[in-house]
Amino acid sequence: MAKGFFALVLHAHLPYVRHPEREKYLEENWFFEALTETYIPLVKVIDNMLNDGVDFRITISLSPPLISMMADDLLKERYLKHLDRLIELAGKETARTRGTEFENPASMYFNRFHEIRDVFVNRYRCNLLHAFRKHRDSGKVELITSGATHGYFPLMKNREAIKAQVTVAVDLFTRHFGSPPRGMWLPECGYTEGVDEILKANGIQFFFTDTHGIMFATPSPVHGVFAPLYTSAGVAAFGRDLETSKQVWDMHSGYPGDYNYREFYRDIGYDLDLDYISPYIGENSIRIDTGMKYYRITGKTDRKQVYDPGIADERAAEHAGNFLYNRGKQVEYLAACMDRPPLVVSTYDAELFGHWWYEGPQWIDYLLRKMHYDQENVKTITPWEYLNQYPVNQVSSLPMTSWGHRGYSEMWLDPANDWIYRHLHKAEERMVEMAQAYPAAEGFQQRVLKQMARELLLAQSSDWAFIMKMGTSVEYAEKRTKDHIARFNRLYWGIKNNDLDEDEVKTLEITDNIFPDLDYTVYRSDKSNVLPMPRKGEGQGIRNHTVLMLSWEYPPKTVGGLARHVYDLSRALAAQGEEVHVVTCHVPGAKPYELLDGVHVYRVHPVHMETHGFLDWVERLNMAMIDCAHNLLKSHHFDLIHAHDWLVAQAGKVLKESYRVPLVSTIHATEFGRNRGIHNETQRHINQIEWGLTFESWKVICCSRYMAREIAQVFQLPADKIRIIANGVEVKNVIPRVVDPGFRSKYALPFEKIVYFVGRLVPEKGVQVLIQAVPQIIKKFPNVKFVISGKGSYQEELYKLAEQLGVNHKVYFTGFADDDTRNMLFACSDLAVFPSLYEPFGIVALEAMATRVPVIVSETGGLSEVVEHGVDGLKVYPDDVNSLASAVLRILSEPGLAEKLSHSGWEKVNSVYNWGFIAAETIKVYREVVTEAGSVGFASGQ
Repeated sequence: MAKGFFALVLHAHLPYVRHPEREKYLEENWFFEALTETYIPLVKVIDNMLNDGVDFRITISLSPPLISMMADDLLKERYLKHLDRLIELAGKETARTRGTEFENPASMYFNRFHEIRDVFVNRYRCNLLHAFRKHRDSGKVELITSGATHGYFPLMKNREAIKAQVTVAVDLFTRHFGSPPRGMWLPECGYTEGVDEILKANGIQFFFTDTHGIMFATPSPVHGVFAPLYTSAGVAAFGRDLETSKQVWDMHSGYPGDYNYREFYRDIGYDLDLDYISPYIGENSIRIDTGMKYYRITGKTDRKQVYDPGIADERAAEHAGNFLYNRGKQVEYLAACMDRPPLVVSTYDAELFGHWWYEGPQWIDYLLRKMHYDQENVKTITPWEYLNQYPVNQVSSLPMTSWGHRGYSEMWLDPANDWIYRHLHKAEERMVEMAQAYPAAEGFQQRVLKQMARELLLAQSSDWAFIMKMGTSVEYAEKRTKDHIARFNRLYWGIKNNDLDEDEVKTLEITDNIFPDLDYTVYRSDKSNVLPMPRKGEGQGIRNHTVLMLSWEYPPKTVGGLARHVYDLSRALAAQGEEVHVVTCHVPGAKPYELLDGVHVYRVHPVHMETHGFLDWVERLNMAMIDCAHNLLKSHHFDLIHAHDWLVAQAGKVLKESYRVPLVSTIHATEFGRNRGIHNETQRHINQIEWGLTFESWKVICCSRYMAREIAQVFQLPADKIRIIANGVEVKNVIPRVVDPGFRSKYALPFEKIVYFVGRLVPEKGVQVLIQAVPQIIKKFPNVKFVISGKGSYQEELYKLAEQLGVNHKVYFTGFADDDTRNMLFACSDLAVFPSLYEPFGIVALEAMATRVPVIVSETGGLSEVVEHGVDGLKVYPDDVNSLASAVLRILSEPGLAEKLSHSGWEKVNSVYNWGFIAAETIKVYREVVTEAGSVGFASGQ
């Protein structure tokens, strides 16, 4: 068995260079050289290993510009001409050098160029993407993507610009390879806060960062770079291993600097007579590399010795063996320190292999074969495979990093290139503006907007800033940047002033033709300050009040029962004539604005900067909510604000005072109740926020008499300020849409009963009491399974408890259950148990009753008010194992009782706890508040 894993990752990228306006263009040679020296040799290596049955893994990121150039017919045609010129030159050189010391390398190039042509033309019909797709389908090669034009994310001003780079890249990859990528190479490994959420929204499961991106994470990584970290969005980050990087990457101490390898900086394009070589170099006899180099590195001397391909090949094999030996020692050492096999991630620019290090593809071939044939300690793997084998990893917050000089943004923000950003940032803003203004453009207008997006993307390529900093092809890089910005601005003002013509746009479409299927609406903003503002009255019916509702969660973001409450209440209010605008937190994949069942929903993103904990994040969420509300208040008159729980307290209070709009709050639970007291500074801080919210509120709504007593006591509220309105349940939302006959068999045998719990796995929900009762229950009633759905901070302790009690074969943890899964589990359960230690209301008990499942609840909080003991359910003492075990056994053993309780529970839900009644009671509170506010002169300042 392998002691550790090795992930070889190659990043394949070139800037998009295509110039149809001229027959030959010098910079197109970048692509042609890369095909000849790197990509086709790499394809050959992989083909040969597949043919020989070698078991290997390699991860290759193909950037969208490179994919687009490989697919471009014009560039294919030009590459063939380039290749034929090389073959012609190599033929002449073979004749010229015959009988000299250069005959051997000249013959090597002649044979090599013919092999390259054979692979390109005969094997793959000029389509290398077919080769990479074949490799991907073999299961040995993981293909991933990169940013649409390799734009550097940390220096982009707008979130939408990053989103466009990711979304366009994923779409292009999917079009060419048939399915989306699972991973992404962040351009220049540039990571900044919020990028992970955009990746997650686009289905990306993992990405790579430089070493310090992992090592400086918070909290610090337990396993260093030898295991991935999850970000808060659930995307895995893999860090580069420094040791393997230095061995291969370093041109002096690394393998490529060996004196027997080919010298990169001596080319016959410079060495031979101009008259002889001029047909094979640049226009106007500009000397450029031909790719034919006859010398080896030799040493730090100008007197170079002739290159010997045979000796170089031997050195490549030796270096592969040395690399493998070092990896064996490395993983052996690391394995002793870790709870899993270590993962060594080696990330490189693909063009290092072949272009810069001519023998690089041979080295890869030898290395992967040796790993397969010569040892068993180190096994190759892809990041995706590692995540599947070891899905549980540490969660940390990653800092802003790159793999550029000194590890941050110095390479792309320098006096040589900093002038570009004011233009790029302005273009970003204008593109977002246009996407907002024209959400459904058609015809010529749509073509213009798509071309604007192409020009912006092309201007953002990190290559231009890099070239300016390095001082190489500066004139070309500056020209490309200026040209794309100028074209973008011309189109922007043209569409604003309606002075564009067909021929002008068509010329740009031919010149900059990347991303033919680009959807410009990817730039539509998900930030609060540019959300669409519906006009007052838009929706259904005559409105009684216009309500601004604040909630930190709202479907599809569902953490607890609060999201479901606000969702059902807002819809029920809208159905009774209220105009409801809900401002909530964004969720990846959801629209920033939607009109859902008459409810206006705005999803805002916390301010784009690094946070230092949950409370800091809450503050930024409130700032985003306030920002959104400011914009809404420009076009709407709100009668009142309705804030749900402490997480939106700051926004509610600020908006109340700024616009003199009366505030109503609903307290769903208190920090005092959740923790059965206040025990630390964080709890004291939250308790103070809750008190401030109730103090500033005109009326405070709670869901039960129990909660009314609690908030009156904890916050010293007068009785006339508190209103009790129960929670409700929408029966149709808990009835399974599809009944799968085989669904139940996943959890229990046909003769076994199912006892079900669903909720957050936290101590106050009392799941530990249920698990502790299992041994007593199965002793008397063995044919039963306990199914537990949910996740939370206490889940690991619950897993351990089941194992310690020897009942883990009877307890099935499903993890988080979506609505459909939950509904089907309710439908096939024989009993639902909710043994809470603290529960303000317990809407989940109503949901169980709505599905005709008998329920057992703790006699605590609102649960004791929902269930009438012996009539529509059973109640047990909180935190009492014996009481709970007896109640479960009673229902399992008495089918008649179970039927009676389930029928009575169903009738209660449909008569007492329906959302129409609850909405009507809430509207009464709204009327009361608006009337009282008006009577004391609390006039609106809107």
